[in-house]
This record gives sequence, structure tokens and C-alpha cells, in this order.
Amino acid sequence: MKKKTRKLKKTQKDRERMQNLGLIPSSIKKYIDAMIVIYPPKFRYNCRVEFFYYIIITIIKRQNTFENKPLANAPVALNATILKGIISNYEEYLRWLVEMEVIELAVNYSAGHHSNKYCFTDFILMSFEKVPELEKVEMKALESDNIIVERSIEDSDIYKENKHLLKWFNDKLEIDFDGALNFIDNYINEKYTYVSGDYRIYSIEPEKVACKRMHWVNHISKLHHKVFTATRNEESDFRLHTVLTNFKKIFKPFVTYDSKKLVAFDLKSSQPYFLVYLISNLSSNRSRYVDRLCRKVYGVRLCTFMLPILKETLSGKGFAEEFFQLQKWVLEGRLYENLALILKPEKCFTGGFNNVVFIKELKIKHPVSFDTERELLKSVFIRALFCKNDSTDEYYLRLKEELPNFMRVLEILKEEDNAHLSRLLQNIESRCIIDYVTKKIAKEYPEMPLFTIHDSIATTVDFEAVLGELMVRYVEEFTGFKPKVAKESWDFEPCTGQETEPKRLIK
Repeated sequence: MKKKTRKLKKTQKDRERMQNLGLIPSSIKKYIDAMIVIYPPKFRYNCRVEFFYYIIITIIKRQNTFENKPLANAPVALNATILKGIISNYEEYLRWLVEMEVIELAVNYSAGHHSNKYCFTDFILMSFEKVPELEKVEMKALESDNIIVERSIEDSDIYKENKHLLKWFNDKLEIDFDGALNFIDNYINEKYTYVSGDYRIYSIEPEKVACKRMHWVNHISKLHHKVFTATRNEESDFRLHTVLTNFKKIFKPFVTYDSKKLVAFDLKSSQPYFLVYLISNLSSNRSRYVDRLCRKVYGVRLCTFMLPILKETLSGKGFAEEFFQLQKWVLEGRLYENLALILKPEKCFTGGFNNVVFIKELKIKHPVSFDTERELLKSVFIRALFCKNDSTDEYYLRLKEELPNFMRVLEILKEEDNAHLSRLLQNIESRCIIDYVTKKIAKEYPEMPLFTIHDSIATTVDFEAVLGELMVRYVEEFTGFKPKVAKESWDFEPCTGQETEPKRLIK
């Protein structure tokens, strides 16, 4: 009884909650179901087939994250604490899936470096050569004293605080599923294959094509099957993550709400914009909120030593001159164009611009090509914000030469952990867009559907003009700086026939 009524910390609640519904490729589900009959698992406790589904769904989800997308069938780590919280003998389930050739152990555990990492076998990838069918499965059988199963998005622990946004995830939010499926098949055939005689030839490995197809179908199926989820972790980025958060641009034209097309407004150069807000407030001691946020992200102990050093650097004449110029460039919307004048990148023989990046997953340095100078400089600046201080990147070192005082401030903010600054800026963005701007708009126009994708707010076309005006007004009200906002129409014209790819690995 005590276990049922014990009071959990917020972090424990987050760890012990799971969604009731999930999507799994039908081919994998049927194979697992058949193998359970032919080779019944001999576990210490009764086998719960839903946990097999949960593992597969989790691997697909993790492979579909931003950092793993370029790698297709990427090896991913599974959180042992979460798995053990659901099923104590989780390792037996993983071993059985490996023995049945559903998944394979791609990377072995290394103490202090990484966990075991799993990916799908070639045998399983073969089933995705055609557009795969996905099946909706329930996880309520995994519910226990320690596990809270959320039956719907309304049951999530964050629904009440974010109801003004989450209430729009209902039956009126739809996708032209058949149209999107046809698009996937045609797009992959045109982009990655060509026909020579009677043979289809792939420009990349067939297994990567198959995996990409499966991930994209999973992407659109969540909307089609109304598998709506929402998370918002105060201990990390505090962003609101939903089914639309990582929605690919090429599928947005197929989405409607109440049979109406959607249109979004993006905050241009949002990370530099919120950096200006952060530094301005730290310099002037205007915002108690920023000081509280720094203490939350960095911890009281670290802030005790960091903030005095930071504020001393901010008060210097050299920094004031550099920051005044950078702030002007950001607010005028010409940051990357002006950085190009300072760094003077050279075109390569192909007409584009090259840089070398470190691919963490592969542990190698690799050249990357950018079509335009602006794309290159955007990548350079964002990486300067979030890379480690000992980076040997050519452009990072040149920025330190050209803007030494500004770069010193960035390095103080990243000194203990380079992830601290990104968390700080994401928390500010979330507080601004989710907790201030959209709540103001929802109060003024309660009938306006609102969907957020981090620094972007979307609505139906009939509220387009209102949203564009109010977003600018309320973002400026929050930060004190007038933002640059760009409209993105979720229609076919800007997306037809080509996926937006800002950078490409050079082969």
C-alpha cells in the first residue's frame, strides 16, 4: 500500500510514465508473434509480448532523432534504468530479440564511454523494401505499481499546464495518409534509385533506403493513427515535444486542421536572438528570471563562481564594442552576411563552400558541403555556441581571433559542460514561445488553433494575419527586442519534389 501511495520526485515521475499507444511495423510484429509460438521465451517470469513491441518502438524512435537521422539504421542506446523500471529481467527480452535476428548488438558496452547499442538486422530491413504497414499496439499490459500508462494526451502530466496548445491534438488534426505514402515511394525512387535495363540501381545502400522508408512511414503514421504524445522536461531543454516537433518539411503540405491548411511563423536566427536577450540581461542585471534560470541549469555551486567572472568580462570595454556590433547584426537579420565579411570563406571548385565537422556517432572528421555562404556561416556560428571550448575547427579559431571578448563569454558559459549554453537558450526560447507568447494569443483568440515547433508557431490559414502580427508583438514584449519573423506556408509549392537539405557529406 505504501508503494502505491508513495510520493515520487518529478524526475521519477518522468521516468516511470509511458504512453499507452505505439506504432510498430506489421512485418516485425507478425514475425515476433510467430517466433514466440515456435520458440517460446524461457524467462524467469511470464513473458509479456508488449515489452518486445516497446523495445522495437523505442529503437525506431531513437533512430529518428536529429543526430541519428543521417545514419539511417543507426545503433542506439536503450536506457537500462527505464527498461528495468518496466521489466526487471529486460536483458532476457533483448537477448531473445537478438537470437531471433530482429535486432543486433552493434556496439558493446564500454565503462565510462557508452552503453550497449542496438540496431535492426539486415533480415528485418529487407521487409522495408516496399512501403511498410504500421500497426497500432497498446501498452497497458505493462502498467504496474511503478509504471503509469497514459491512455491519451489528456492524461499526460503536462497537459493541464500546456492545455492551450495540447487541446488541438484531436480528431480534427489530420494527414492525407495515402497522398503522403505515394509521395514517399515516388520521392525515394526518384532520389535514391534509377533503372538500368530490368534492374533498379540504388545511389546509396539498399538497407539505408529501406530504413529511411520505414522511418518516414512511422513519421506520418503517428498523425494518421492519432498516436498523440507530449513531453516537456524541466530538467533538460523544457521544450514541448509533440508529434509535430520533428515533422519533416516535405510532409507538412499533407497536414490539415479541420480540413484547413496550416501556416507557420518562424523566429529567424532564434538562437542568436535569444543569446542577445541572455547577455543583455546578464550585463544589466535586469532579469531575476535569467539569474534563476542560470542557477537551475548550472547549479548554485557553479553559478557562485561563474557569474562574478562572467559579469566582470561583460563589463569590459572590448566586449561592449564587439557585442554592440553583433547585437545590431542579429536584430537587423544580417548576422551571417556580416560574419562572412569577417571570416571571408573561400568557394571550392564545385561552387559551394566546404567545412570539416566531427561526426560524433562515427568518431571521424568529415568534410561537409554547403550550397551558399549563408548556410556555411550559420553552421559555423551555431557550432561556436555549442561546441567544446577546445575545438580545433578552423572557423572557430578564426572567430576567437576576430571576436576574442565575445568568444570568451561563450567559453565561460560552456566551461563546465558545453551543453549548458544550449540548455540555457532552449529554456529561454521555451519560456518565451510556450509560456508567454502562445498563452497571450490563446487568451485573446481562444478559437485559434495553435501548434508549436520550438521557435515556430503554426495555425490555420484563416488566422494567418493575426498570428503573424501577434507573434512579433508578444516576442518583443517578452525580450525587449523586435524580432524578425518569417512565414512558412505548409503548402506544396515550397516543398514539391525536393527535401530541404542544408548540408551534405562530401563523398
